[in-house]
Amino acid sequence: MKQLGFWAAAGASVIPITLGLDAMRQLIFPGGASDAFLSVNTEIIILTFLCVVFVVLSRYALRYMERLGKITGRLTLRWQ
Repeated sequence: MKQLGFWAAAGASVIPITLGLDAMRQLIFPGGASDAFLSVNTEIIILTFLCVVFVVLSRYALRYMERLGKITGRLTLRWQ
């Protein structure tokens, strides 16, 4: 990811699979850590944080959809 530049690598790091794949690449291939954007420990910490954020956001989204379903009496949107 370093070849893309700092800002492109930082932007791609928002996607969890990018961090996970980079961490696995560093651990599997010899010398993989030499051209890494972040260390494996840092990537694991970020992935843990993102996991907590996504679980909390999904809980709020589920509550909203349940409330909306109770109010409208439908489970899906009907486009007209």
